[in-house]
Amino acid sequence: MDFSLSEHHLELQKWAHEFAEREIRPVAMEYDETEEFPWPVVRKAAESGLYSLDLFLQHQHDETGLTLPVIMEEIFWGCAGIGLAIFGTGLSLAALAGAGTQDQLFEWAPKMFGTPEEPAVGAYAVTEPQAGSDVRSLRTRAVRDGDHWVLNGTKVFITNGGVASVCLVVATVDPQLGHRGQATFIVDRTDPGFRPGKKEKKLGIRASDTSEVVLDDCRIPIGRILGGMDRFEAKLATARSGGSTGRTSGALATFERTRPFVAVQAIGLARAALEFATDYAREREAFGKPIGQHQSIENMLAD
Repeated sequence: MDFSLSEHHLELQKWAHEFAEREIRPVAMEYDETEEFPWPVVRKAAESGLYSLDLFLQHQHDETGLTLPVIMEEIFWGCAGIGLAIFGTGLSLAALAGAGTQDQLFEWAPKMFGTPEEPAVGAYAVTEPQAGSDVRSLRTRAVRDGDHWVLNGTKVFITNGGVASVCLVVATVDPQLGHRGQATFIVDRTDPGFRPGKKEKKLGIRASDTSEVVLDDCRIPIGRILGGMDRFEAKLATARSGGSTGRTSGALATFERTRPFVAVQAIGLARAALEFATDYAREREAFGKPIGQHQSIENMLAD
C-alpha cells in the first residue's frame, strides 16, 4: 500500500505550512499571552481560502479523506490555539451536516463561516457542569411552547462559545428516554435568552475561546430542531414504544466523526514541540557543551 501524498495534497501541505509560518508563528505568543480571539488571523485565513465552507466541502468529495488532515497538521504546527480558532467551527458543521436537513445545511452552514471580509465561527454545545461525554446525564431542557422551543440550561467548556454566531445546542426533550429523548437545536447568537457566560482560564491553547453558554428561557422557532420536527417526532415515537433509535446518541456520533481530526492536530503540535525542544537543546549549554550532547537529553529526543 502506498502511503505517499499525491501532488495535490503536497501542494495543500505547502500552502498551509507557508501560511502558518508567515501569519501564525509570528503572532502565536502574543495571542496566547493575551488570550484574545485571533480575528485578524482568522480573517487572513478566510481571505486565502484556508477557512471557508468550500474547503470543508472539498474534503467531503475527496475519496482519500486527506484534504483537511494535511492542512490541519500544518496549521496546528503553527499554533494549536490559533489552529483551533480557525478550525473549531468544523465540529458544529459536522453536527449540522450529519443530522440536519438539506434546507438547514444550506441556511446555517454559511452563517457559521461568514464572509472573507467578516468571518464568523460556529459552536457545538454539549458539555455541562455535571456531564461531558456522558450525554445521558445532560440537564439542559427543551420544552415546546406553541411554535417555539424554550431552552434552559448552562453549557461549559464550549469551543467558540463566547464568539460564535451560530451555536448548536444539545438538550433533553424527554428525560425518561435518556439520550433517545434528546435533540440538537440551532441557536442564533441574537436569539432572546442566549448569552455567553464565563470565559475559561486555561493552561494552553489560549487563543481559542472556551466559554460557558447560558440559555435562560431561550426561545427559538420550532423549525430549528436539527433534522426537522417530523423526524424527531418519529424518533420519539419509536423510543417510547421500545424500538431502537440507533446504537449511540447524535452527539457521540458527531464526536466519533471528528475525533480523527483531533489526532491530526496533535501530530502538528507534537512536531512543533519536538522542533522547539531540539533547537533549544542545540543552543542551551551546560557543563561545557550544548545540552543536546548529553546522553540523557539525546535519548529523550531520539525516543
